[in-house]
Amino acid sequence: MYSHYSLTTSIEAWIDRIIEAGSQTIIMPDGPDSLPTTESVSTPRPSNKRQRQASIEFSNQDAEATPPPLLSYRGHSRDSLSEASSSTNTNGTSRSGRGSPRKREAALRSAPDWPVVRTSLADLKSFPAMLETLGLDLNKIADGRQPLIPDIFQSSMSAEAGILTQPHPEWFYAANDNREELIAVHRQMKRIHRNSVKCKAMMEHEPAWNGLVHCRVLEEALEGQGGVDFRNTTVCRTLRPYHDGGPTLGDDKVDYGIFLQPTQGSDGLAERLADLASNGIDITHFNLSDFAKTPLAISIETKGFGAETFEGDTQLANWVRAHFRHLAYVVDRCGHGQTRSLPVLPTISVSASVWRVDFAHRCDDRTMIYEGITVGNTLTVYGCYQVCAALRRLAAWVRDDFRKFWLEVTELST
Repeated sequence: MYSHYSLTTSIEAWIDRIIEAGSQTIIMPDGPDSLPTTESVSTPRPSNKRQRQASIEFSNQDAEATPPPLLSYRGHSRDSLSEASSSTNTNGTSRSGRGSPRKREAALRSAPDWPVVRTSLADLKSFPAMLETLGLDLNKIADGRQPLIPDIFQSSMSAEAGILTQPHPEWFYAANDNREELIAVHRQMKRIHRNSVKCKAMMEHEPAWNGLVHCRVLEEALEGQGGVDFRNTTVCRTLRPYHDGGPTLGDDKVDYGIFLQPTQGSDGLAERLADLASNGIDITHFNLSDFAKTPLAISIETKGFGAETFEGDTQLANWVRAHFRHLAYVVDRCGHGQTRSLPVLPTISVSASVWRVDFAHRCDDRTMIYEGITVGNTLTVYGCYQVCAALRRLAAWVRDDFRKFWLEVTELST
């Protein structure tokens, strides 16, 4: 056993040898109590001179040059770990590593299975018959001349507006009842408007827009809408049987969904859905956190300030194709033939403050997407009322038309 003095002296001598050796290989022993020997190898710390020289060389490098990857666990670069992690995340092309939005859009249009064909509603002479009523109603809301605001707020809105943003008289309707409730709703609309202005000014990313604006709009619009509700679906992955078979597309995720919420004992739909689930039939093409037996009706993809809307459109298109695959599967499992048509599915694309409604439909072996009706912009108070009115009209479609589809499909399975 070495004494304290001799141990210290030996360590100091060892350090001196390291400094003198420079870049030479120093042999170190195994075991905590052993002094340096010639049994095992360790790379020494560079001398002070070498460190200073390396610092000078690094400072002379181009400041704009791409830095080398930082090493992390077990010699893998941080970038490679990030890529490996993101390769398992399929929410959006930028996070999935499957290619740019343009490449994925090209894959959607050339897919062998129900390729996407986009058509602008503005270019059509009339609405297709299957969405005429809903489309016309939404278009009336979007044209900016519908009376959506109680007239008790007309004077205050005029006083608060600028010279170029004065409210139009046709925005208001005569309100005689439920004054306190109307005031509470108007206060919420103004809060959503302020949050939208704030998010735009601060160039906020998607999470801030979702928390401060998008979620609050959905809450306000769907409050009290019986048989309909919305949920966050950000982490809900498409079940594998409904994936696209191509390597470029795979599956996608969206941010929110509006769901049909059947109640027990009303028309028997809740009981029928429970029977389907007990027989191994999926009620949605993804799993909700509580495995609720609530069919998805309308899918919503949101983006923040400055995001590329095109990316959200490709996500929604691929997601709705999986939705159609699931509905076709349910129709088949319930004993209907392929002649049973699937419903038109509204989708909602939200780009920061702007809300747009599109319609997807299976027709002639293609997935037709009719785009788009911009129903409102939450940067104005009237725009907030527009978006909420459009969402309530869509909720009525879920409660009536979409419910009817599920009642008819599940009838043979009971």
